[in-house]
Amino acid sequence: MVAALALTLLTAGPISDLQAVCRDGQTFLAWREAPELGDRKLQVLQSREPLTRLDGPGLTTVAAGLLPGSAVDWWENPETYGKPSEPGPDGRKPDWPRRVWRLGPDAPALDPQGGLLVHTVTPQTAGPTWYAVVVRGEALLEPGRNVLAAPVTQTVGRVRPIWQGEGPEPAAGTGLGKCLDLVLHAKTGRGGQDWLVFGDGSLGWREGLPFKFGTALRGDAVVLAPTDRTWIDRLMPEGLDLCQRLTPAIHSFWFGYNSRIDDPAALAQGTVVPYTERRLLWMVDFVKRHYGTDPQRSYCTGSSMGGCGTISFGLRHPEVFAACVAWVPIVGYGASPGGDSTMRVAKETGGMDARTDNGQTVAERLDTTAWVRSAGADLPVLRIVNGRRDGSIPWGRLPAFYGALQDRRQAVLAAWNEGDHGTASGLLADDVKPAFGLGSLRRCALNRPYVAFSRCSADDDPGRGEPRDGTPVGYLNRGLDHGAVSETATGCSVVLRCTVDPAKLPLTVDVTVRRRQVFRPAPGSRVRWQLAGGPSGDTSVGADGLLTVTGVRLVAGESTLVVGEP
Repeated sequence: MVAALALTLLTAGPISDLQAVCRDGQTFLAWREAPELGDRKLQVLQSREPLTRLDGPGLTTVAAGLLPGSAVDWWENPETYGKPSEPGPDGRKPDWPRRVWRLGPDAPALDPQGGLLVHTVTPQTAGPTWYAVVVRGEALLEPGRNVLAAPVTQTVGRVRPIWQGEGPEPAAGTGLGKCLDLVLHAKTGRGGQDWLVFGDGSLGWREGLPFKFGTALRGDAVVLAPTDRTWIDRLMPEGLDLCQRLTPAIHSFWFGYNSRIDDPAALAQGTVVPYTERRLLWMVDFVKRHYGTDPQRSYCTGSSMGGCGTISFGLRHPEVFAACVAWVPIVGYGASPGGDSTMRVAKETGGMDARTDNGQTVAERLDTTAWVRSAGADLPVLRIVNGRRDGSIPWGRLPAFYGALQDRRQAVLAAWNEGDHGTASGLLADDVKPAFGLGSLRRCALNRPYVAFSRCSADDDPGRGEPRDGTPVGYLNRGLDHGAVSETATGCSVVLRCTVDPAKLPLTVDVTVRRRQVFRPAPGSRVRWQLAGGPSGDTSVGADGLLTVTGVRLVAGESTLVVGEP
């Protein structure tokens, strides 16, 4: 008996006490790891049959290369956000408080010396299922230790975020009818930490990746504050930002990354997937459902990296967002006068020529100027500000972006100045600053028409992107605004407001009525227009349904424009 016990101890693997529980459409696997495991990576296996060998029928890999210690909440590490810890007298960095994931008040406590993997159940994986956790490259299977002694019954269900905040979880409907404000943080920012989610395979390079977000009720809105950090199971010394050389996590500029980000040697075989954008859509959908926000009034804003995400994500989802405010954003990644912005995403994607999941290269996928020119939708109303001396966000590509918005007659208030990355936003003129607050955009809704101004004679010249080209400090559509658009089946009317510098008056501007709900004359038809007390004429409806009155003459104050017969 003693000899048999000694043999068992000598051959026992470093993984033990594997347990599984299924709830809310997800199976939570937890296990204990012995110190001798070291830094060897693990595999999580799944089977319909009892796991007795690694080549059994129906065996699938859930996770191929999991680092030890996956039960620990890595967000607690301050170095996650690029804040290096100073070594002590012995040359070693102080240990940070290692807390395990909080899986809910009724969930069993995790072992701080253990691991965690969460599988989202699909119709194909529902039913009794066996799991095993093995050291990668080894074949030791021990029922009751690293293999489930009995199957876990998996059921499909709606995944629920796990509340992490202080006090009770906010009740469903607590934001009924309020706006939703999506606020994207700048690089290395923390974001919110109130909710925890373990994503399925569509939301990350492997299944079960955790992400967090915060929510808060503020005035007339529910504020959604997500985090753009992803665990990649390796340090990224080739990365250009300190935070990803300190901890095995990256940022994605609110876009996505290579599907083989875990293995630098395999990047060329991977595909670039907008995982972060998918996570953002998941979070927005949850907040709408749980808090009951008005689905017609969602908005997106952010500065620096957050501004980049506002452009590459928020502006590209006109079915979700009614308006966007982008502070010092990148609008396309590449070399231009003033710098090369590819450094922001090239390492995480595998290069600007790497293919994305829709067949485009990374450079093509993130070229929002080209996308605006091809978009046929009524895009979110946009406010954007940039500095021409911004060494972090090169100025060179901005004028072409402005031109695309103007050509496509999209609604934009653009501002630029001689500021740098940290000062450009603060240099906005006092009369313009209120328009850059989300509160000024609450009237924008997906089910309400709005006016897009373009080709205003009072606009300043942004130039072509060269350092000494164009007006150093300027605006597009400064001082132009409008009231609510009134519609009938046969026409519409709107009050146009002009507070432009008197020295630039009278002005002319093209007026496009977008997001029309009931007034929809046929493409190619001619429509009559009248400026109250002023000129009149007729205009043609574009092949895409676009309705623009060109060269409207405005003076200071209010003017009523009538199109058709309202």
